[in-house]
Amino acid sequence: MTISFESDSNIRRNTRLIILAALILAAIFLINALVSTYLLRKNSIQDRSDQLANLTIILAEHTSQTMFSANTALLSIVEILERARISDEKSYQDFASKKAQFDLLQERTSSNSILDVSTFVAADGRVLNFSRSYPPPPINLADRDYFRYLSTNNDTNTYYSIPVRNKGNGKWVFYLAKRLNDKNDQFLGVVLVGVSVEVFSSLYERIGGNLGEGAALTLYRNDKTLLTRWPLVEKLIGKTNPNTYIDESLSNANINGGVIFGSGPGFARQNEEPVPRMLSYREVKGYPLVVGAVVPESLYLANWHKNASGVFLATGLSLIALFGGALLLLRAYRRNAETQYRAHHDVLTELPNRTLFSDRLQQSLAICKRQNTKLALLFVDLDNLKTINDLYSHNAGDTVLKEVAQRMSSCVRGSDTVGRLGGDEFVVILAGVEEENQAIQVAEKIRQALLIPIDVDGVLLTTSASIGIAIYPDHGLNETDLVNNADIAMYEAKSAGRNQIFVFGSDLSKSVLMNLA
Repeated sequence: MTISFESDSNIRRNTRLIILAALILAAIFLINALVSTYLLRKNSIQDRSDQLANLTIILAEHTSQTMFSANTALLSIVEILERARISDEKSYQDFASKKAQFDLLQERTSSNSILDVSTFVAADGRVLNFSRSYPPPPINLADRDYFRYLSTNNDTNTYYSIPVRNKGNGKWVFYLAKRLNDKNDQFLGVVLVGVSVEVFSSLYERIGGNLGEGAALTLYRNDKTLLTRWPLVEKLIGKTNPNTYIDESLSNANINGGVIFGSGPGFARQNEEPVPRMLSYREVKGYPLVVGAVVPESLYLANWHKNASGVFLATGLSLIALFGGALLLLRAYRRNAETQYRAHHDVLTELPNRTLFSDRLQQSLAICKRQNTKLALLFVDLDNLKTINDLYSHNAGDTVLKEVAQRMSSCVRGSDTVGRLGGDEFVVILAGVEEENQAIQVAEKIRQALLIPIDVDGVLLTTSASIGIAIYPDHGLNETDLVNNADIAMYEAKSAGRNQIFVFGSDLSKSVLMNLA
């Protein structure tokens, strides 16, 4: 393995580490963004859920106060009849038909802004008197739900009717009605007051406008009959809501304020595509009524969408900055690594240059001294590089040098070092050499490898090498002595006819064939 490969390997490893660190940071940013948006979504839903639950509390309280006022007005009228000690149907009709009772009904209605009308009704459904005009026009209410129920059920409680449209002014009105009995507890008729749904619609419109488009506020009877809603859908007034959301919400009143989530078809949008929504319904304490509020997902997640967009925008900018910084860091690192590499490696062969070779040799000597081991230093000089340069150009010579560097590197171990000192001079550090013959064997391997012709643009060029060997500590205890002595041995080999291997201090040329014999 050559030093060039080791350096490239280190660069690749460090590059991978930088990229991995950037990817880990990017993953952390993304995970943080996802967790943040999840928590923001959860908090947005919880905040809107709390808001919706509080809103239904307010609506229920408003409805309770309105119904209390209307019911109080109704009871005050009934009380007048009770004080008159009505005993039979005739006395009731005579009493209720008088102008004084018209004045009473008119006064009770005008003094209470939530009332639309007050009425005395006979046992056959005829209007005996009401607050709009005197005498009343011929009107029969026997077909109304409150009359049918109270005339057939001896129920003393206030009955809350389904809404009806007033034929005079077109307004929707629902009624609070009380049954009247004679002294024998027989049915005499009905007293009722009408409450305009505008009392609720105007408030619902103000609140709903603040909630946003798609929201809805509703008022139901406890049998899920719609009394009014915002936005108003007139065809649904008086109709029964078949969905189970009201029951589900009321059954969970103690859990999250009765707030639930639905995605099925809506009561008001039966022919439209269902939308996910948040719903909350609440019973009106003391009255058979239910108020409700509905908010579509587009509203209760609106803030989350804005915040999530901000989070992902910030994360995106952070990722751009992160990868931009990582790219700049990689470029700076590679430039620095290349600068360091070029400062310590031969430009042509990419082998360690004199500076790096010296550092490696010093490190190897320090290890040998510490571990009491040996190393061999090979000084290799090409025999005919000048001739190749003169005959075939310096480009051909450069090709030969690069091929020589590769062949020499392939002849040694990964723990060894092959370097170029300049020109046609190469050096090799063989670590862990215990015997001289080991060094000679490697030198011979190199010598043989360099004898193989080299193809340069179709021309086969041959070269050889003179190799000198110095062994630590036999031939020197420091870098200078070893290099000088290996160099001397190389010159002895060259002087002996080139293409030779000499060991410093020997009187004989030590060829591999002789030593292997």
